[in-house]
Amino acid sequence: MARIFIAIRFNDDFKQSLVAVQNSLKKRGVAGNYCPCGNLHLTLAFIGENFDLPAIRKAVDEVNFEPFDITLGHLDSFPTKAGVIWCGLKDPKPTTALARQLRERLSANGVTYSTTEFVPHISLVQHPSAIIKEIEVPQASVRVEKIFVMKSERINGELIYSEI
Repeated sequence: MARIFIAIRFNDDFKQSLVAVQNSLKKRGVAGNYCPCGNLHLTLAFIGENFDLPAIRKAVDEVNFEPFDITLGHLDSFPTKAGVIWCGLKDPKPTTALARQLRERLSANGVTYSTTEFVPHISLVQHPSAIIKEIEVPQASVRVEKIFVMKSERINGELIYSEI
């Protein structure tokens, strides 16, 4: 069963900067479930397995924003049981405003989504063997001009993220 989310996608250069951070973590001995390069993204809203695709598309179409740049910031982690090491943004305000507007449009269109507090981040490693945050993060930026309705599904045992 596919799980639906709405995300910012990245170009290859930006993803390679994130892969460089992952490689630095690996060199420091951090084992875990590393997000594959092709799946790197920033989730704005997680919807899940129960969804109304036309209502989701309507909500996304109603989001109106001026394109903006995001720049990689520092590493951090979520203190969950399993743990996640993630990369934040230098200036999270535009991304937070975009997520807020998207979530307002989802609610207005009757779409149920996870109401967990939005923290703009890019997950790099799930279930890390150690939490290391003192890694140099490249000064990479990417232009955000569009948001994407995505699905995650297991195909031949591999988690694949794709646009729908």
